[in-house]
Amino acid sequence: MTDHERALLLSVRPKYAESILSGTKRAEIRRRRPAAIPGTPVIIYATKPVAAVLGTARIERIDAGSPGEMWDRYANLMDITRSNYGDYLYDVDTAYVLLLSHVYRLGVPLSLEDMRRTVDFHPPRSYSYMSRPALRTLVNGHASGPSLLALLPNSQVVLDPNQD
Repeated sequence: MTDHERALLLSVRPKYAESILSGTKRAEIRRRRPAAIPGTPVIIYATKPVAAVLGTARIERIDAGSPGEMWDRYANLMDITRSNYGDYLYDVDTAYVLLLSHVYRLGVPLSLEDMRRTVDFHPPRSYSYMSRPALRTLVNGHASGPSLLALLPNSQVVLDPNQD
């Protein structure tokens, strides 16, 4: 599976998920670098008490550096206090910043309860990867399913009936 065949399912505190979806937060901080490239679709899961997928985005780029360097470069795009930033990165030497673009709020949130109707789903603590088949199982008939599935290419091969 290539990076273009999977989405990054990102667990985000509700406050920050709303900031991303409203456009005030364009840079998301991570303690570990996801194996993702520019253009990778992001599924934004707001943790409890919301416990739902609220929207999507795309990774514009990923930057890395010391927590101080990343603060200096991106503080105005992170919508987080210096104190909370420091608490989150207290014991790491390298911070990773995911710059997000193409943010989209789902018309109908996909709740954890909805997802668990079809599969024993456990949201990631930080992030995980979703293939199209796994995503299809997760959304199973939900109103926001088409929007989420549109993030990933259809991996089915369509044969040309005129070909020999």
